[in-house]
Amino acid sequence: MPHILHAGAHNARKTHTLKDARHAERLSFNCRITYTGEIPLHPHIGEGLTKDLSMTGIKIVGNQPVNRGTLLTLTIALPDGQPPLIIFSALVIWVSGVHFSIRFMQLSREARKRLQSFIWKNISKDTVDNKRTRFKIA
Repeated sequence: MPHILHAGAHNARKTHTLKDARHAERLSFNCRITYTGEIPLHPHIGEGLTKDLSMTGIKIVGNQPVNRGTLLTLTIALPDGQPPLIIFSALVIWVSGVHFSIRFMQLSREARKRLQSFIWKNISKDTVDNKRTRFKIA
């Protein structure tokens, strides 16, 4: 039996648009971070503040510029009562002045567990707005 559409039924359906292609939830917060990276003739050494953090990366506002494609070591002073978290393999993927984004290339099991715990303990409804997709269905 053919399906009959009523006038206007198609227009009433909301279309879903993926607003944010990130695969991990981001936590917006500020804490101190230092970064180092060695490039011949142009070492990257700086400090700054985090802007947001996920299991896959972090956004930073630093006091020294970095170059896209640079591999950095990060030391993050998470406010969780533990020693600073050190991430050795962090790739600079976006730069605008002293604002830059990092993708974590490799995380130890301990670092992954600590980040996951920190994010989920500190995320709130206020952190997540309705303009982003919270989870990606694979």
